[in-house]
Amino acid sequence: MTAALIAGVALGGVLHATGNLRTVAAVYGLEGVVNEWTLVFGHSVLAAGPFVALVNRLRMGRRVPRPLAESYRNPFLCACLGTAYGVVLWVAIIAYGAPFVFGLVTATASPVPHRHWGAFYALLVFGAVCGAWYPLLREFFEDRQ
Repeated sequence: MTAALIAGVALGGVLHATGNLRTVAAVYGLEGVVNEWTLVFGHSVLAAGPFVALVNRLRMGRRVPRPLAESYRNPFLCACLGTAYGVVLWVAIIAYGAPFVFGLVTATASPVPHRHWGAFYALLVFGAVCGAWYPLLREFFEDRQ
């Protein structure tokens, strides 16, 4: 969860730098800095859960290539896996998922895929930061026990 919050800071920073932080709250009909950052951190924690499950699943897999199996210990390999995960998040949620849901809710056609490049860069950074910090923090907290 700590890696998710650190990655959430990076995600929010990129969204702010690209001028897209307000759209996170606007999707929910909200506005204000507190709502924007609360939603960014909430989404970060939700998005990091499947990533952590994936890293742990790869660690225990029999027929998994060695770099993927070792990614739970190596910040660079895990950051590479996280970057790929960020691309998958963008494709599944931003490019195809959001237009589909908005089309259902508003009964209007939305262009698919939705090319929101600010979100693409933000999710790439989110995945890389979450991936880089996860092995470091996992090792730190395991040593504390």
